[in-house]
Amino acid sequence: MLHAVGIVLFLVVLGTAVATFARRWGIPAPSLLVLAGIAVAFVPEAPTVHVAPDVIALVVLPPLLYASAEEISARDLRRVWVPVAVLALGLVLATAAVIASSALALTALSASMAFVLGAVLASTDPVAVTALGRRLPLPGRIQVLVQSESLFNDATSLVLFKVAVAGALAAGSVNVLGSVGKFLCCAGTS
Repeated sequence: MLHAVGIVLFLVVLGTAVATFARRWGIPAPSLLVLAGIAVAFVPEAPTVHVAPDVIALVVLPPLLYASAEEISARDLRRVWVPVAVLALGLVLATAAVIASSALALTALSASMAFVLGAVLASTDPVAVTALGRRLPLPGRIQVLVQSESLFNDATSLVLFKVAVAGALAAGSVNVLGSVGKFLCCAGTS
């Protein structure tokens, strides 16, 4: 247990150092963090660390989303809530469908697993979008729209993922009508 805590602490310090250097060098931090993660993965005899999905969903994700949401004012969000809602729902669902269809056409994945893959890859990363938004000279309304959509699409993607995994575990196949009903039910309770 203590060994695992030390590894996680090392990874947090490494991530902080990489993000700090990325800011100094003018490189997007998410890109450099991915490269650092790949480098760490190739360390010989590195121990495997298993983190429960609930830890990510309840401990890691909320502070990241909060930090991104802190940059958006409620007044600005009220001005763009309609397109944000359309994009956060419609675009995520459409992206998941395109990814699932592509995975079905190009790989040997089953329909249920292609649906899970689509749900996982459908949303954008709010931290990366916020970092990119700081660097690009976007008009204020567009920046608020993009940042807000990237925050809210996570909720759609998480609910879609929950539905996809439940469908994959229950029957091994995708029931479109049942999935839509489960999506609406999960979205209402989340």
